[in-house]
Amino acid sequence: MLSPKIFFIIGVNGVGKSSVIPFLKNSLDEEHFVIYDFDERGVPNNANQEWRQSETLYWLKIGEENIKKNISTIVCGFIKPTELHFLSTEYKLEPTVIILDADSETITKRIFGRYKTPESLAELSRTTGKTPEKFAQDNVWISSAFREDCKKLKYLIINTSNLNPSEVALKVLELIKGYQSLV
Repeated sequence: MLSPKIFFIIGVNGVGKSSVIPFLKNSLDEEHFVIYDFDERGVPNNANQEWRQSETLYWLKIGEENIKKNISTIVCGFIKPTELHFLSTEYKLEPTVIILDADSETITKRIFGRYKTPESLAELSRTTGKTPEKFAQDNVWISSAFREDCKKLKYLIINTSNLNPSEVALKVLELIKGYQSLV
């Protein structure tokens, strides 16, 4: 019997977090794994640090509840590594954290590919107050900070720059199964 764990798949926008969710749901036994999108409860207008931290804490508590039911929890989303580390330490939880990373060209290309319809542009403006250009620029900048923080915290890093969504998902699945068997 595998010991249940909490896994966070984190990273900036455009690295493939949402793309791995369907693959993981199809590949992992739903009796022992539950997979969530960090934003699935909704994102408020101009989402900020306070909202992000309260959601991080919410998902940590969901993971803790699931462990008591012998279920592993996987949460995919934009979660700052330092905030996740602080909150999990404060609540004495030890999630396994995997950051999906990509180079600046890949992040920019993926963001521009995602935000090009009037509906998607309106949603981006509602949740962030930014244009695609500014959103891409900010995500490229924060990706280097995420990367450095994850190295310091010894979190696992997968570079998704030259990988398609199923290749990224396979790498994530390998790590999850590897860590699941170690406990």
